[in-house]
Amino acid sequence: MLRIVPGSTLTATQTADPSLQRLITQGRGSLARLLGDSACRYRLLGSDLHWDRVLIAFDGERALGFASFRYARRGPFALNWQPFRREFGVLGGCWRFAGFCLSEWREWHYPFLLYGLRVVKAARNRGVGSALVQACLAQALSLGATAVDLEVPLHNVRAQQLYRKHGFVARRRRWLTPLLGMRCALVASRRTSQRAAP
Repeated sequence: MLRIVPGSTLTATQTADPSLQRLITQGRGSLARLLGDSACRYRLLGSDLHWDRVLIAFDGERALGFASFRYARRGPFALNWQPFRREFGVLGGCWRFAGFCLSEWREWHYPFLLYGLRVVKAARNRGVGSALVQACLAQALSLGATAVDLEVPLHNVRAQQLYRKHGFVARRRRWLTPLLGMRCALVASRRTSQRAAP
């Protein structure tokens, strides 16, 4: 049975689980040029997650996906220089960490941002993504946010369809930093007081 669990309610054993950390760190794939492949992103970001900014979909004990959000200028990933230095050395780590900080700070103007959403391949087309979107909207409402914003790559038509289904409306296109390997994205938003999608 599908259940959505706030990361802040997980036990220390659960938050230390490498498979759960790996799942969540996969959510920054758009920065692969800067942060490396999924194994590298896990080493850079996995040990410093802000679990209070993550919602996880479980079926029994198995994690099927997650949604992460940024609220009050705090997202799911801590800005910690040390893993970058260990992974890339002082010089390489410095410029990569600076680029990551820039990508994070660029999103600070959003009052509540649906930062990332990912469902494992085996669980797709089973309503997990919809449940995570609804849980994120409920989380925003409980924190007093009047709207939820998101950025979705223009080439990700499937994600755009999911968000449209849940009432998100495209506001504009935004060119993200090509130097960091990011592309043009569609910025969409939805008021938290809207009726949920059926």
